[in-house]
Amino acid sequence: MIFRTYISMRKNKLIVAGALALLLSCSGCAYRADLAQGNFVEQSQVNKLHAGMTPEQVRFVMGTPMLIDPFDSTRWYYVHYLREGWSDPKIENLVLLFQNGVLVDMQGDFKRPASFAIPLSN
Repeated sequence: MIFRTYISMRKNKLIVAGALALLLSCSGCAYRADLAQGNFVEQSQVNKLHAGMTPEQVRFVMGTPMLIDPFDSTRWYYVHYLREGWSDPKIENLVLLFQNGVLVDMQGDFKRPASFAIPLSN
């Protein structure tokens, strides 16, 4: 009787150990690497934009845009896509509009700086 109880307890320990090993091995499958794509834009960069800036000045401040519309080169798109692990992605957009070779407007998820309408002094 004692021998049967010993074997039964040992069998239960093996089952528990096996289940624990299976659980630990499966938890590693739940990892998903972060994914960041596009232009990383901060409000501090956007605050440096002013109406009347040339494309070269804008590119110096903001970097190269993610997309320049092939049918309308007066629209520059800065897009940032960030997915951290299994969370929903965060997408931030900034569209800069040019007219006659100067920056005239901005749209998107960033706050327009109060000084945007004030032209740069040379």
